[in-house]
Amino acid sequence: MMARQREIAQAQAEIATRGGAVTSVGAAGASGAWGAGAMDSMMTQDEETIPAPFPRRRRGPDLNALNLREIGAKLRATSLKNSSGRPIFGKSEFNEVMSLAIPALGSLLADPLMSLIDTAAVGQYSSTSLAALGPNTAVFMIVFQLFSFLSITTTGMVARACADNDYPTVRRALANSIILAVIFGGFTCLFLNLFSVQVLAAMGCSPDLITAAQPYLRIRAFAIPAVLFCTSAQGGCLGQQDARTPLLIFLIAGVVNVFGDIFAVTSAGLNMGLAGAAWATLAAQYISAVVFLVVLSRRGMLPLQWADWRLPTMQEMRDITAISGMLLLGSLCRMGVYTMMTMTALALGTLTMAAHQVALQIFWTLTYFVDPLFVAATSFIARDHGRRPARVRRMAWLLMGMSLCVGAVITMGCIAIPTFGVQIFTSDVELQALIRSIIPLMGASQMVAALVLVTEGVLIGCGDLRYLLSVHCLNFIVLGTVLWVVKATNAGLQAIWMAVLLNQTMRMLQHCIHMYRGGGPDLFEKYSTDAGPTPAGLALAAGTAAK
Repeated sequence: MMARQREIAQAQAEIATRGGAVTSVGAAGASGAWGAGAMDSMMTQDEETIPAPFPRRRRGPDLNALNLREIGAKLRATSLKNSSGRPIFGKSEFNEVMSLAIPALGSLLADPLMSLIDTAAVGQYSSTSLAALGPNTAVFMIVFQLFSFLSITTTGMVARACADNDYPTVRRALANSIILAVIFGGFTCLFLNLFSVQVLAAMGCSPDLITAAQPYLRIRAFAIPAVLFCTSAQGGCLGQQDARTPLLIFLIAGVVNVFGDIFAVTSAGLNMGLAGAAWATLAAQYISAVVFLVVLSRRGMLPLQWADWRLPTMQEMRDITAISGMLLLGSLCRMGVYTMMTMTALALGTLTMAAHQVALQIFWTLTYFVDPLFVAATSFIARDHGRRPARVRRMAWLLMGMSLCVGAVITMGCIAIPTFGVQIFTSDVELQALIRSIIPLMGASQMVAALVLVTEGVLIGCGDLRYLLSVHCLNFIVLGTVLWVVKATNAGLQAIWMAVLLNQTMRMLQHCIHMYRGGGPDLFEKYSTDAGPTPAGLALAAGTAAK
């Protein structure tokens, strides 16, 4: 009987791997952490359980029709091959990473691509509007980073509940997240509309630039409830190992945003300029929210009775905040560095701000091509950390090596886009020349940033949150000082991008020293431990983090 149960468990793992396995940080983390507790008595150290997905209307695979003994033998052979230690990483690790990275890429790219589309459309309208878009982009980045915990906690709670087949808890977790999304989104929208002038002034905008930027800020602020709703809904989908649905929905939003920009921004349509870009983004994000609502309702993942749509209890709020506290602070420090860069560019003039806006949007958008590897790192490393140290080291080496390959490709893109395609973003010849002057700094920063991002994903998966928080706080102080000097000496756009490169290089050196000393995945085998996964690592395996 026990042998039969083992074969069924192995078959379930094989089915999950063939079907795309884990497609999110939350789902993958659950597979190694929460799933393992449920079937510990039936699994060996190198075997893992996959949480059951939320029941769909279509029928799942018939386990009775599978050759369970053949699958079990195949899995055992694979496990022995991986544990032989011949390659530093094997095909199974590579396939596992790719099963997550490919479907996750589209949904991760959705928001930066919409911002890039806005930048391109507005840049063709006027340089002043392009400069006004910069502080607005920084404001909304801060807002979305501030509420990123909605996705993190929703993914984790849904993954745990699906692993236990506890579907009422799935509905409760989603209801809590959606209610908080609507409340936080509503208050943020109200705040930005009432204090738009003060917010833009705090960002360093001149009176003329405030006048140009204010309409975009006020209009797009009304999209914040929809964006936060989509964040929560995406967490629900990822928690049940579904990355395709968010991908398709965000593709629809991207198409709407493109046509909206063409119609509302340019002279071929309504010729509304920056305000038109805000309306196009607003429409795209509310369409996304409506589609997510329909999908979740049809799956039965939302409460059916009004009585279940209540505010979270104090215990539920403690659970939510406990998962993402230090990660949230680290994210705010990172975004604070980029915000200071934007404020410095604003202080150096409209032309500098416009050039910095284009360069930063290219940099951010290309960096998102590395994000699936970051997601894989936080997922698979957290799942195996403390239980399978050899596999953790193999996975860490693989992910960091892949980040260098992807980094080389996007670095070429970062050089090629402003070299040959800067006219897509602006027709101002002087502005084009200013953007081209920082191409070497953009390329170098892009290459280092790719490795830094994935390395931090590995460290997050290992639960090194306190270390990362201390690094980000220290770098925030250092970069703040550097940028103050840049602003005081009027050093120009090149000095700002030297600070960007300095930020990435400092982080990489700090992480190299930390890992050489045995931190994180213990790549050089300085320590050996049989301890289980750390609570922080398991918590972070519940969701996805922002760059």
